[in-house]
Amino acid sequence: MLLVVMVVAVVGTAFSLNASQSELRFRDAESLGLGAAFGAGFGGAGEYSKIEMAALSGPLPTDAADVAVPVLMYHYVDDEPPPAGPYADGLTVRTPDFVEEMEYLVTNGYETVGLDDVYLALAGLRELPAKPVILTFDDGGLDNYEVAFPLLQKYGLKGTFFVITRAVGEEGSMDWDHLREMVAAGMAVQSHTVSHPDLTRIPAERLQTELADSRDAISEATGEVGYALSYPGGAYNETVIEAARAAGYVMAVTTDGGAALGPESLFEITRKRVQPFLPMATFARLVD
Repeated sequence: MLLVVMVVAVVGTAFSLNASQSELRFRDAESLGLGAAFGAGFGGAGEYSKIEMAALSGPLPTDAADVAVPVLMYHYVDDEPPPAGPYADGLTVRTPDFVEEMEYLVTNGYETVGLDDVYLALAGLRELPAKPVILTFDDGGLDNYEVAFPLLQKYGLKGTFFVITRAVGEEGSMDWDHLREMVAAGMAVQSHTVSHPDLTRIPAERLQTELADSRDAISEATGEVGYALSYPGGAYNETVIEAARAAGYVMAVTTDGGAALGPESLFEITRKRVQPFLPMATFARLVD
C-alpha cells in the first residue's frame, strides 16, 4: 500500500532522490521548469515509469544480487589532448582508437546501459541485456560533445557524462545547450561536483554544497534525475559516502578497477580506465 501511495504522489512533481530515506522528497516541478514533461520521465537516458521513479528514491530489496557489468572510464576523446593541464595526454583516447573500440563493442554484441538501468535491474524492475557495458566520461570536456557524442550516436550507443558544473560553458568545456542536446539524444548527464575538489579534504559545509549544488544545477538545466556521482580524483571515504546519500544520490563511481555491481557497493562502483593507445586485445579483456 505504501508503494501505491508513493507512485500516485509522483505525478506532476519533481523529486529529490535519497537512498538513506524511504520516502520521496518533492519540489514543485514548475520551479525547475519541467512542467508536464516530468510525467513522461527525465531526459533521453531516463525514461522512467512511475514505479521506477519511486524505486530510484529508496533502498534496494534485501534480496538484490550483484551483477557483472563492466563500467569503462574515459575522460577526453580527440585527435590531440586538450590544453587541460599536465595529465591531459594520459587521459586522452585518440579518435581512431575510440572508433575502433566502439566498433568492437557493436560487432561483438555489447549493448550500452546506464547506471540507472543497473540500479533498476537490481531493484527487479528492468532486465539487463546479455552483454551489457557502461561507458562513462569524466570532466565535461568540449571534445565529449564534438567527438565522442556523434560517434556514440553513429554506433547506436549511449554514455554517461559526469560534468563539473562550475566549468560548464567555460572555454574547452561543454555548455548547457550541449548537455541538453545530449540528454535529448539518450545520453545521461550526472555530477562530478561543482569544482572538482578532493572531497575527503574539505569542510563538511562545503562538501554538502559541492554535492547538492551540482546535482541541483544539472537537474534544473537538463531535467535529468540526479542519481549518480563521480568522485573527483576517485577520492572518497565513509564521510563522503554519507554526504552523497544525504545530498540525494543513490550511487557513485570510483576510479578503482573491477566489474561487480551490487547493493553493498553502490557508492563504490568500480570502473575500468581506458588508457590511450590501448591495444585492442587489452580493450577486449576489459569488457569480456
